[in-house]
Amino acid sequence: MNLSSDQAAVPLQAWLRIQREAPSLHARAAALRRAVLGCPQVRQAWYLTWQPASRTYAQDDGGPRLPPGQGDPLAASDQTLFEALTTQPCLSLEAVRQLPCWLAGRLRRAAIHHGQALALSLEEGGAGLLLLQVDEDAGLEWLPWLRELLAQLIALAGGMARSAPLLSADPQPALLLDARARPLEFNQALQELLGERPLAQVGELLPVNHLPLVRACLQQSRAIEAVEAQDGERILIWSFIPDVAEQRVLARCREATQEIREQREAARARRLYRLITENTTDLISRHTPDGVFLDATPASWTLLGYWPEELRGLAVDGLLHPQDQLQQAKQAREALEQDGYHTMSYRIRHRDGHYLWFETASRAIRETYTGAVVEVVSVSRDITARIQAEENKRRLEDELAHTTRLITLGELASGIAHEINQPLAAVVNYASASQRYLQGVGGDQAAVDKVAQGLARITEHANHASAVIKRLRAFLRKGQRRMQALNLAEVAREAVRLCNWEAGAAQVAVSDALPDNLPPVFADRVLLEQVLLNLLRNAIEANRDQHPGSASQIRLEAGERDGSLMIRVIDQGAGVSEEQLGKLFTPFYTSKADGLGLGLSMSRSIVEGFGGSLEALPAEGGGLCLECRLPLGRED
Repeated sequence: MNLSSDQAAVPLQAWLRIQREAPSLHARAAALRRAVLGCPQVRQAWYLTWQPASRTYAQDDGGPRLPPGQGDPLAASDQTLFEALTTQPCLSLEAVRQLPCWLAGRLRRAAIHHGQALALSLEEGGAGLLLLQVDEDAGLEWLPWLRELLAQLIALAGGMARSAPLLSADPQPALLLDARARPLEFNQALQELLGERPLAQVGELLPVNHLPLVRACLQQSRAIEAVEAQDGERILIWSFIPDVAEQRVLARCREATQEIREQREAARARRLYRLITENTTDLISRHTPDGVFLDATPASWTLLGYWPEELRGLAVDGLLHPQDQLQQAKQAREALEQDGYHTMSYRIRHRDGHYLWFETASRAIRETYTGAVVEVVSVSRDITARIQAEENKRRLEDELAHTTRLITLGELASGIAHEINQPLAAVVNYASASQRYLQGVGGDQAAVDKVAQGLARITEHANHASAVIKRLRAFLRKGQRRMQALNLAEVAREAVRLCNWEAGAAQVAVSDALPDNLPPVFADRVLLEQVLLNLLRNAIEANRDQHPGSASQIRLEAGERDGSLMIRVIDQGAGVSEEQLGKLFTPFYTSKADGLGLGLSMSRSIVEGFGGSLEALPAEGGGLCLECRLPLGRED
């Protein structure tokens, strides 16, 4: 056979060791099968033992199973084959297939025909059969020689000394290596680790540098531990223990795939955590339930001017702005106790003394059994720039709203002049009449009464003009918005008064269907009045364009719905198309030749700043309905 001594040495040595250790028959059969599979021409091998009770051969090698024979299993018998092998210990598989026996049917069903059946016993007094399937182009003349070799080796193994007891009894996979790292002996655990692979491939289990390791182990007379080796997906950890007197090394291994992967994953997680905590711009911190710093990431220096070790033991409340200390701290503790998490925005003092705006998301860590909060983990970020940007945006909107009010009053100038000129003209008339009565008063009591009546009328009309100017000054007010609880009906009627003259000139009547018992809304009075004035003037223009020269009506409706207060301005205009409806609140979109397209867009921005909404809907029977929803007033 074309089998080199190096190829055969390792499997045969391992098989002989197992044979002389006298383990179970199954272990010896499996070792024999692995040994003969080391021959290049052998494609497959089976070892079967003779069963006197059933008079059949049973497979006992742990290899691939042969199929059942043909015919009735209860009548199965290999007696003919057993008797043939007693006179001729080597039979070709073709000859076996022709015999009237159960194994012949098993070979035919498995399509096995090229090879030999060799009578071979692995234990004294027993009988067995080694089936060898060889390559189609390989001859069979060397197989009887192989049988004789195996039989002699079995006989020799019975008289050989036992191997090292520690090696055979070691539950861990182990083998003995000589000074050149060549395998000398194996134990059963290593056989199982190899699985179906021949023992000649045992080097695949060892570390790639096992030869230098063995030499170093012997030269330095010391054990080398925790050497990692990769076997496919498996990870093995090897230890090399020297026997200097015998110039050999005991190599032991254990499978550590799960352990190593968990260690690598933990190391990767630690590196990632360190990378995040050391480089994130957010401050990650741990606290006691009452808000004392336990630890913090290095971002504390960048954000607050404190190193993490300086914050440990420091109470968070001591850094908060005085206006935020009581309310924010109390709300945070209650939310963490009840819900387990809390997000808040607040002002916190930098080490230099100035205050920053922080946004912090906190989560409670609870004790497993009692559920009590034992620790709080927080992630904080500096939102000062965002708060300032929002404040700048609000101021810009307020400036734009003020400019829009100036434009609106410019457009209402003739009506305003009319409303002021009327009381002023009356004042002049009553003053002239009073002067005439004073010239001829004498003792005439009627003339005195006329003068007194004229002076009262002067006072009344002067106060009316003063009220108009006061309303205009309030409407033109510029400065910080003042959010307060407001009577929506009162603000709406004030807006109606501002556009009364324009409505009258267009023959538009405003129908007031506002209830007097509406709940208060929370908004800025001037800005809310500006919104309602924009909606009313928009409705007046729609009615004037649809009903030129004839009377029309605008309806004002209000009511509470879904936790907010709704007010509607409904006109009798031509309405708008679906396409126009989607563009009504787009800045600079207008259907008017001289319009800016900012009225409705500005109104929606103002209402959304109050926490409300402004929408446009088709009105029943035509026209447009502008619906404004506002948050209800707050006790604080």
